[in-house]
Amino acid sequence: MKLNALATVKSLLPAAIVGSFLALASVSASAQDDPPPQAGRLSSVSGTVSIQAAGADGWGQAFANLPIGPGDRIFTDRDGRAEIQIGQTYVRIGPNSDVSLVNAAVDYISFGVAQGAIHVHSTGLWQGQSFGVNTPNGSASFNQGGELRVDVMPDDDASIFTDLAYDVYVSGANGYGQDLANGQALELAGSNPVYPQWLQANGPDDLDYWSQQRDQQLAHANSYRYVSPEIPGAAELDAAGEWLPGTDYGAIWFPNNVPAGWAPYHYGHWVNHAPWGWVWVEDEPWGYAPFHYGRWVQFSGRWGWVPGPPAAHPVWSPALVVFAGGIHIGGFGISAWFPLGPGEPYRPWYPASPRYIDQVNLSNMGESRRVHVEKTYVNIVNVTNVTNVTNVTNITYVNRTSGVTAMRNDDMSSGKPAHQAAVVVNAQQMQQAQIVTRPEPKPPAVAVITKPVAKPAAVKAERPTLINQKGQAVVAKPGAVPVAVPVKAAPPVAKPLPGRVVVAPPPTAKPNPAAGHMPAATPAAAPAAKPVPAAPAPKPVPATPAAKPAPVQPVAPAAKPVPQPAAKPVPPSPAAPLAAKPVTPVPAAKPTTPPPAPRPATPAPAARPAPAPAPPAAAKPAPPPPAKPAKDNKDKDTKDKDKKPN
Repeated sequence: MKLNALATVKSLLPAAIVGSFLALASVSASAQDDPPPQAGRLSSVSGTVSIQAAGADGWGQAFANLPIGPGDRIFTDRDGRAEIQIGQTYVRIGPNSDVSLVNAAVDYISFGVAQGAIHVHSTGLWQGQSFGVNTPNGSASFNQGGELRVDVMPDDDASIFTDLAYDVYVSGANGYGQDLANGQALELAGSNPVYPQWLQANGPDDLDYWSQQRDQQLAHANSYRYVSPEIPGAAELDAAGEWLPGTDYGAIWFPNNVPAGWAPYHYGHWVNHAPWGWVWVEDEPWGYAPFHYGRWVQFSGRWGWVPGPPAAHPVWSPALVVFAGGIHIGGFGISAWFPLGPGEPYRPWYPASPRYIDQVNLSNMGESRRVHVEKTYVNIVNVTNVTNVTNVTNITYVNRTSGVTAMRNDDMSSGKPAHQAAVVVNAQQMQQAQIVTRPEPKPPAVAVITKPVAKPAAVKAERPTLINQKGQAVVAKPGAVPVAVPVKAAPPVAKPLPGRVVVAPPPTAKPNPAAGHMPAATPAAAPAAKPVPAAPAPKPVPATPAAKPAPVQPVAPAAKPVPQPAAKPVPPSPAAPLAAKPVTPVPAAKPTTPPPAPRPATPAPAARPAPAPAPPAAAKPAPPPPAKPAKDNKDKDTKDKDKKPN
């Protein structure tokens, strides 16, 4: 089943699950330090790629299947390339790029790009969720899925945002805001003031072609018949195993070509990764999906993975296992663990709210002939505060004696491979062991254990400062406090960028009125960019809206076309427009930014000949539509309001 066919599956989501997820979203701000419901997966790595983990200053070598959380930073060298998947969003990172995952909340996912290029393709977001990319010059965002190219050139103090599919909103300091349509490219130079400049969209390059190839691989994955498309790594199960549908547990996936005596959570190692603490990193290249979602069971003499309901929004877990303690062998403390079976509750060993506990269980277990899914799992063993419980005894676990892996506590803390450092714990010892809600070893001081870097990262260890969706400066790390963008001296025009063609602004180009008056578009081939003044704009006087502009005949764009929205009235111009000459910035208090005015229809950009080595744009396959069918029915005015910063 292709990804674009999975939208129909979402309509089957049980009402109870939908309601509880909406409740989770509504209380996300007040939940007691809940971790993100989604984590990124470093799904593809080639060449020299390094990681600076959240809370760390040093760099380590990145590798496939490494979980990526808020604050993790990826750097690709000249030969490097990487892909991060989070839900149904894929961030493909080109060479010489500095990229951070800043936020992965229920309502907002954001990445930061300090230099280099990324190609983002999202086939769907959660209800009420938006996606953004922050750069040193401004931010781009969308809220229904989309496709976006972002190029950041720190030496030129410029960022380029290219819309490749759906509507994208670009924002900057002092209330600057601009909508992009399919095929349009906008450069932002400087930060405060910011200089917008329209460019002709370039043809596809190696990064774009690679992104197309990855999309085609995902679209043909058979495993999406049985699992949610939001589960990272599910597409790789096709080549690594086989599905058996219609069992008493529902569909079961069985891995092929595993060693004799293989068991889940035996080949890999533990790392300390904020905010979850202990996180399992598997050795199996196909292991990300079945070791962070669903449950495991022995069926017909084989280990099989039972996923959760395909229509649910799956909540990520660092490892769906049960820990046992109180074991000593040779005078050393031993930690043991085994996989959870179908219907068995998972208890986080990190702080979590009751709603989170319910959702991490409900979204990873499906009702079947052998499994009954409870309405709540918070008090399943009379536990009211999981952070204060160390011993749980009144659950019968089916895998307690058959899928156990054990190792010394100090070996677990040091990140040694489990299968190499494993010790034998017999069935009698496991029956007498205490089931605990958290591992006995304390996490090490380092944030994550990785291999030494193959080559030093050619960027500063200090986290970059970027411009967020609201036009504020913020450090690319969790919990950073946004501040007003410092006023900087800027040149009168943006620098010409090599290989880029400046074009006249489209007739519908309208920055946020709070950014001040921008001169009307002229037919010149390469007009000088005008800055958005740092000083507050004069207060506009109410006036009768201008006449509706005449429709412009669109020219066939290089990118794939999308339906044009209906034309809307142009908002009234300010009574006292500023002069076209850049205004000397004044570090004054920033006024409250009113919401941007509705925009008229955006015509397609002027066509340009594609570069000689690139195939015609028509060869690019159309991206699968968002996983949520509600997009087409959503009121247009509401959509415009949602995707712009408050």
